Amino acid sequence: MITEKVQNHSVYDKENGIIFGALAAGSDIMEGIIQEYEQYGVQSGVVTCIGSLAQAGYVYLINDDMEKLSYSNLIVEKGPIELIKGTGFLCRNEDGETDFHLHALFGDDKGNVFGGHIFPGNNPTLITVEFSIQVGKSIEAVRTFKPQLGFKTLTFQKVAPENGNVSD
Repeated sequence: MITEKVQNHSVYDKENGIIFGALAAGSDIMEGIIQEYEQYGVQSGVVTCIGSLAQAGYVYLINDDMEKLSYSNLIVEKGPIELIKGTGFLCRNEDGETDFHLHALFGDDKGNVFGGHIFPGNNPTLITVEFSIQVGKSIEAVRTFKPQLGFKTLTFQKVAPENGNVSD
């Protein structure tokens, strides 16, 4: 019996500006989606995804004793975990590298629902994760740290699709 190794894969419909793809078991959700996205040389995109995870690693927004917003420590829930909904933005950081801002809603095998902000390396695919990326064909998105806010946020600007320069 020959068993086919399932691999991450995606298809880009350039005319409609959408990427559809799937991640194989063991692939980290963020690292896998970034790898598929970077194949196509696009500027930005909005991601949505569903699937199953071997574990869920996330943080959530908290107020400290001084009423200052920050994130909780990393929380890791062991699987099986249902990825009910993941949504976020693919963009560039201030160094020009790919950045992925992703939030997710999870469910465990007891029906508990939880979620928050996730980071690369903490959310391995259990069976599969299917995703779509709506490409910002003429939109540049850059995520940078804003000292006045204390967080990284996205800034968007229109670019001319034919030459990549910022348009008026």
